Amino acid sequence: MRHRWVILLALMCVAALVTAGCSESDSASSARSQPSASAGGSDGPALSLVVIGDSIPYNMDTDCPGCTGFVDRYAKALAKATGREVETLNFSEHNSLTLPMLLEELKSFKKYLRSADAIVVGVAHNSVALNTDKPCGTTFDEAASTLKDWSKVTARCARSSAADYRPQYDRLFSTIASWREERPTLLRAINKYNDWIGWQDAHLTADQEHRTVLVHDAWNEMLCKSAERQGFACADIYHAFNGPDGTTPSGELLAADYTHPSDAGNARIARVLVDQGFEPSAE
Repeated sequence: MRHRWVILLALMCVAALVTAGCSESDSASSARSQPSASAGGSDGPALSLVVIGDSIPYNMDTDCPGCTGFVDRYAKALAKATGREVETLNFSEHNSLTLPMLLEELKSFKKYLRSADAIVVGVAHNSVALNTDKPCGTTFDEAASTLKDWSKVTARCARSSAADYRPQYDRLFSTIASWREERPTLLRAINKYNDWIGWQDAHLTADQEHRTVLVHDAWNEMLCKSAERQGFACADIYHAFNGPDGTTPSGELLAADYTHPSDAGNARIARVLVDQGFEPSAE
């Protein structure tokens, strides 16, 4: 199957012209495992796109009614760039999936990841320090929709929290890479946008918003370094949503829940992925 990437390499010039089109479980057997197909213009064998992660790639109807998820948009772009049909298996999960949870079940996806031509990993939202049970040692005040003690959210906490998760991300990406058995595969990971800034329920002060930026800066730097070390290209949706310094509210790029991407947000994520081109990773 991997010889198909010769065609991908020959069509790299097409990738620059491609734009993305307007894509509750805990295991591979019960996830959204029914393949969907994006048609290309050739009779050649289909490419396999496998996606694992949390609810950001899931595109649940109740999160974003009528939206086209970035997974489906990306599959369409991949099909257009390669002239091949793309069969998509989206194993992302709408169950508050964390990185440790994904690692526990990772082997259940092995046969799908091992045979994939393209892999997208999106697991960042529920493990970042601000979304844990005790962010930097404080707690979340449900009534006020904010943290009880923002003074605990410091640059030191941001760095240490990110460092604590680095070995787990290293394990995730290195395990998937090892299953490739040195066969060319398009490997992609997405990082995390900031959905605290601009969240109307939170009413954050300028100082509190700055503290959320500290956390996201450290987290996304760690995640992308880990991914890139194992041959993944890291799609920087953080700065695509929040600007070059991370301080711009995600705004209309998020759905009504101000957590999951809106239709415009899904289009933005797909565009970041497409702009990375379609050259597979190879060792």
